[in-house]
Amino acid sequence: MIRNTCNTLAAVLVLATLGELVGCNGARSEPVSQLNQGATGFMVKRLATSGREYGLFIPLAYSPQRKWPVIVFLHGIGEAGSDPRSCMKVGLGPAVYDRETTFPFIVIFAQSTGGWDENSDAARDVIAALDEVERAYAVDQDCVTLTGLSTGGYGTWAIGARYKDRFSALVPMAAYSDHKDAGTLTDMPIWCFHNTMDPFVLAAGSHSMCDDINDHGGHAKYSEFFAAGHDCWSKVYSEGELFAWMQA
Repeated sequence: MIRNTCNTLAAVLVLATLGELVGCNGARSEPVSQLNQGATGFMVKRLATSGREYGLFIPLAYSPQRKWPVIVFLHGIGEAGSDPRSCMKVGLGPAVYDRETTFPFIVIFAQSTGGWDENSDAARDVIAALDEVERAYAVDQDCVTLTGLSTGGYGTWAIGARYKDRFSALVPMAAYSDHKDAGTLTDMPIWCFHNTMDPFVLAAGSHSMCDDINDHGGHAKYSEFFAAGHDCWSKVYSEGELFAWMQA
């Protein structure tokens, strides 16, 4: 009886979180419906280097008379492909939309065709997009945060370490890490999030990665929610405390 109950619970958890893994659970269309090619709001841009498109949000109050902080967002596996609109439907995009009139960050929604290896074309496109935004807009280069969820959380660790001179902080969520970059990230402010009962990526991996960085003399903050499922990001992005931390 106990074994059958456990198996049933495991099946329920898998079904409940499968949508989160592929990035469709709770997806919202609002940011996509608001796309424009005007001066501010949600829009799509094309990289001059590779020709790939990426999503971009420019604050409605944008003015070149001041410098603006930037967030670079890396999606999960479900948003991989060639349609950057999908990158704005899950994770950070809906949270930005909810605060669209007052959101104070420029946001780059990068897209890969699969993973986020630090030596991949996708990683180079992330930096190319950041370069283009820094040339076109008044950017505070001392306040550029890299964040991502699931597969994009791994990319946050890996790309953040590979190009650590370009980012002021890292925020990986529900992310796998192989610990190879722990010694590289000791001078980087980090806030890592995970659900205790994540059935796809074990929370212990995030916790131990933060411990490893701190053992090397780093400054990694770890927050774990006692919750089931892969999606810890909706709670974090919606509550807003993270954005104040990014600006600090």
